[in-house]
Amino acid sequence: MKYFLILLLCISPLSLNAANSENEIKAAVLGKLSHFVKYKSQINSDEFIITVFQDATFAKLLKEKYNNKSINHKNVLVKNAHTPKELSSPDLLYIGKVPQEVQYQLIKYAQSNNLLTISEESGFAQRGGIIQLYFVSLKIRFKINLNAAKKSNLKISSSLLSLATIVKGETK
Repeated sequence: MKYFLILLLCISPLSLNAANSENEIKAAVLGKLSHFVKYKSQINSDEFIITVFQDATFAKLLKEKYNNKSINHKNVLVKNAHTPKELSSPDLLYIGKVPQEVQYQLIKYAQSNNLLTISEESGFAQRGGIIQLYFVSLKIRFKINLNAAKKSNLKISSSLLSLATIVKGETK
């Protein structure tokens, strides 16, 4: 599994334009990252719920990619949220481009509900998000905030940690 993740992280599709290529890579990586995260308080549901906050284009791509697929032996359901009030209790909360104050609100909500948070916004992991994605020459990299994962009662595999940059950060 570790070698598959390394191979996936090194893929750089050349036939797509950069923006589409990055979104395709992010979509594939979200599902793979989920296999390396263990919830200490397992959510009893037949569905693995991914909520995308304020990125309708990415939510649509995820719906297409994960239609009739599973993550962690659960059918995938992708939801799109535009306001914090629309959040339920997903397994994974992907946060699009939002102001820092909204990011802090979402991170606090996620920690109190034991959610995995992922974003590609600069500084996300330092502000208390769990996984921050970023690209270098169309290759995906990620930062992980272990303190944030602990606050959300999540355990991240050492295989994944060995490939990530570990950051420290607090929420407000």
